[in-house]
Amino acid sequence: MKTWATVLKVFGYVWCVLAGLLILTGIVGVWMSEGFSGVQRLLSPFNISNWIVTIITLAPGIGAIMWADKIKEKINFTTQNRD
Repeated sequence: MKTWATVLKVFGYVWCVLAGLLILTGIVGVWMSEGFSGVQRLLSPFNISNWIVTIITLAPGIGAIMWADKIKEKINFTTQNRD
């Protein structure tokens, strides 16, 4: 069970880093093609579709990290009650 928590945590961090790089690459691409005004439109708080896609992109990594923490809490709780 401890191994799965570690694997999930590593997967979550790798996913978040790769997703962050993908998002940053997209922002740089918009900057290169449309300039600063394009980036402003992309990151506008009124551009709901961009925020939804960003959350969907980051959600698996964040979920894996949270799941790994829950597994570690469960392991710690079980070992404390065993003593």
